[in-house]
Amino acid sequence: MLEQRTRRGHISLDPSSLFFLSLGDHNPTTIILLHGGLSCHLEWSEVVPHLVGRYHVLLPDLPSHSASRHIKLVSIEDVADRVAELIRTHAHGSRAHVVGLSMGGFIAQRLAIEHPSLVSSLFVTGAEPYREGIRLTVAHYPAFVFCVVWLILFLPDWLYWIYASWIGFRRHEALLVEMRKNCRLEMLRNEFASIVRYKVSHVKRIQARTITVAGGKQDDVAGTALVGDALRHRAIEGSELRSMSRAVVVHQALHAWNLQFPALFAAGILAWIENTALPEAFHDI
Repeated sequence: MLEQRTRRGHISLDPSSLFFLSLGDHNPTTIILLHGGLSCHLEWSEVVPHLVGRYHVLLPDLPSHSASRHIKLVSIEDVADRVAELIRTHAHGSRAHVVGLSMGGFIAQRLAIEHPSLVSSLFVTGAEPYREGIRLTVAHYPAFVFCVVWLILFLPDWLYWIYASWIGFRRHEALLVEMRKNCRLEMLRNEFASIVRYKVSHVKRIQARTITVAGGKQDDVAGTALVGDALRHRAIEGSELRSMSRAVVVHQALHAWNLQFPALFAAGILAWIENTALPEAFHDI
């Protein structure tokens, strides 16, 4: 477990502050990992050990989730502002390489748009703007999403683990406990109401070197390719931000592939941050 491997980070008594862990404090450069909806910092348990030997890592619980459940998730934009304050206060040099998955990926993009001075680079997966079709339609009916997710999360344990093994997830007992606690309809309503507002036109405002990744088995690969095209045609200063930004697919990856291929996920983060060759499983689109 993550808590057993690392020391506990700052916990603020201020009810408006996010809970977070701060690991590898002696390293000079900060990475912040933003989890997906219904999840918490525990989803990074098997990714973090590959990072903390070289980087300072911040692991927040986002509003309405786990140890930050006391803070209401009002909107993705509001969460981005809260994450910005966390980076200003606790990231080394008040800057961080920002990694976001699913809901965390949308937050990461909003952060890069509204607080560009805080973002050293952006690694986003499973957070392409919802286009026309089933994804956009379903997003307008969060109660339906809630019912489907609830049915999966609250399967009898033995059946849930058969399902998780079948789709390719590694075991995540502590995370499952937290996900069941975090499964709230109000949070999903506010999350999806914010996500559907995010369009490809917003991507062109991102002021950071960015990679957007699609899990080939569940994410919108064509939509991710459109995001890559938008990144390469941004009207921003610094042509290197356009030319060096990329859209890729990991063909065998699920949506939450940090729970499936944690070592590969970490290798992708490190390669992107350090501007070295991406792992072979990453294919440009």
